[in-house]
Amino acid sequence: MHPFSSSPRGWRLAVTSRWADSSVSAIAAGFLAVLVSLAGPLAIFYQAAQAGQMSNEMFASWVWGIALGAAVAGIFLSWTLKAPVITAWSAPGTALLIPLFPVLSIHEAVGAYLTAALLLLAIGLSGGFERLMSHVPKGVASGMMAGILLPFGLNAFKGMGALPLLVGGMLIAYLLFKRCWPRYSVVLLLVAGIAIAMLSGQTHFENVHLQMVRPQFIPPAWSWASTLAISTHPLEKVKVFVSY
Repeated sequence: MHPFSSSPRGWRLAVTSRWADSSVSAIAAGFLAVLVSLAGPLAIFYQAAQAGQMSNEMFASWVWGIALGAAVAGIFLSWTLKAPVITAWSAPGTALLIPLFPVLSIHEAVGAYLTAALLLLAIGLSGGFERLMSHVPKGVASGMMAGILLPFGLNAFKGMGALPLLVGGMLIAYLLFKRCWPRYSVVLLLVAGIAIAMLSGQTHFENVHLQMVRPQFIPPAWSWASTLAISTHPLEKVKVFVSY
């Protein structure tokens, strides 16, 4: 029976079947996947928010929207397709905003992202994805993504002068974790970074106040400049090929 059958009995059978397939290891794997996706791309989102001169409230609303959208899409696709599906955060796509934000407004960026989403949806529904992907060498696609993300890796070493203990400690921790526990290296590196920052007095939790996020609506705006810079950028399509 289809999991979204209108029959109440069909719903109960579907839910019971899904819970029967759950386990502690499966839940732990899902939690780890979410934690890894937060530990890396979130830093790029924060830099993009700073470049766009966003307020803390708007940045919190941005992260809330990304997390909620990924959660709903992941649950829906995993439930209906009966396969482990998690929607990825577009870290390379967000990295494009950092050099563009001083020129483009946040409203134009939202409009361009909506256009990019429609283009990617059209590619997926067209059925010609395999043929389109065959014309793009995977090495070229990987090189384009590396060109976008390389500056973020190099900028980490710029902090060596100001925070030598934190940067050096995390570099050593990364090499150690990547060697001994490669599957959990990102999560362990996050824990190590937090521990080093706390022990060296680099944390300032007195300025952190927990509160509920208030979603903020950002009206989209469309312009040729934003559309050509973001929506039709080759990376928006190439990143799909690399993920595929």
